[in-house]
Formats: sequence, structure tokens, C-alpha cells
Amino acid sequence: MQFSLLKKILILLSLVLFSSCSLNNTNNLSNAWDPIEPVNRAVFSFNMFVDTYTLEPIAKAYNYVMPEFATNALSNHFDWIKTPLSALNSLLQGKGDEAFDSITNFSINILTLGFYDLSGNKGIKFAEDFDQTLGVYKIGTGPYIMIPFLGPSTFRGMAGTILDGLVDPLNLLGTERVVRLNSTELPIKAVNTRAEYMEQINDLKYNSLDAYAVFRSVYFQKLQSDTNDVLSNDNDTDLNSGAVDAFFIQNQ
Repeated sequence: MQFSLLKKILILLSLVLFSSCSLNNTNNLSNAWDPIEPVNRAVFSFNMFVDTYTLEPIAKAYNYVMPEFATNALSNHFDWIKTPLSALNSLLQGKGDEAFDSITNFSINILTLGFYDLSGNKGIKFAEDFDQTLGVYKIGTGPYIMIPFLGPSTFRGMAGTILDGLVDPLNLLGTERVVRLNSTELPIKAVNTRAEYMEQINDLKYNSLDAYAVFRSVYFQKLQSDTNDVLSNDNDTDLNSGAVDAFFIQNQ
């Protein structure tokens, strides 16, 4: 049963990768390929509706009652728990030093489950994933896709998500435990991150003549900067802050 499921996943992954390579080989991420824009716009409007009437008000209440040190601790924990996967992708991208630093920080902060940084390297936060890794190897993004609740992605991004799920070192804990962990933490992470970037997200959401086009543009700009390591963590801009990721539950 498990083998059959894995076989289906691998076939789906192969089809996604083939589509990304054959349909769009461009690596210029600033030019979004959006062949189903009318459908994507409809899904985007749905996501905006969900955010406006659920996630945004909950995040506002969360911001009001949660002390800053608690939200910072949760953000640190969510960054920490993805460190092994980030380290693996750093290694695949040829960033050996980055992978070593990630694993070192993960090992030290396991004592606090990442809620508090014991390493003294608070500025070191790597967030590498398979979408970026595939980009490093010049695999095209494929078409842009807006997914209900989860937000923006591409064919390559979908393939990267599948690969991340298959090879995440946390799977060593057991599939059932990982599923339980993710289902517990995902709603908390969505609210915590939405609250963290409240001003940036609302600015993009309410002050744009065409919010869909703006989010799409910034999504591809951020994907390009992440893949090419263009921006540093010291750059406090909407492009680098995670505001677009935070608007959607997919936010890693």
C-alpha cells in the first residue's frame, strides 16, 4: 500500500517536473507565466475573502493578547523545526558551510526546541527548499498557479513541496508523528506569521490598484531573490520580509 502510494507520488512528481521543463524553460523569474490568469484571479479573490473574514481578524486579536516575546519565540521555533530540511537543500545546492551552520544551530537549540536561541547566532537563518534547489539547477518554474487557501505556487514549486515532504529529515520521527505535528502547528504558524507581518500584508492588500498583479510580481521577485541569494537578512523590505508568504497558509 505504502509502495503504491509512493509510486503514484513519484509519477506525479515526474509529470510536474517534465511539464516545468518542457513548457517553460525560462529562468527569468521576473516574467511570470500565467496562462490560466482568469482562474487564478478567481482563486485569489477567494483567498482574499478568507483572509479578510477569518485570518486577518484572528491575527489582530492574537496580536492584541500575545506578548511580543511569545510571538518571537514561536517564530524562532517555526524557523528551527525546518532547519534540517533547509540544511539538506543547502548541501544539494553546494553550500556546505551554510548546511554545517544550520545543523550546528539546530543541534544546539534542540535543548529549547528552537523557542530560544542558545547558539548566539540569531542572525543566521537559512530557509532553503527544493523549489530553490531545482531553480539552482536551472529547472524552469512552469506556469503560475493560485491554490485555494495555500496561495501562489508554480509547477516547480509543487514538485519542490512534494520532494520536501518526501525527504524531510523529520520523517525519521515517523510519518504519523510528523503529520500530527504539522496539523497542530500549521494553524498557529499561519496566525502567528499573519500577525507578524500585519502592516506589510495589509499595505499590499488594500493599497494596490491590482492586488493580484502586485502579489504575483512580488512572489516571483522573492522567489528569484531566494534562489539566487540576492538579498540579505538585513534588508527589511516587503520583498525580503516574508509578507507575501505570510499572507498564505503555505508559508513554509
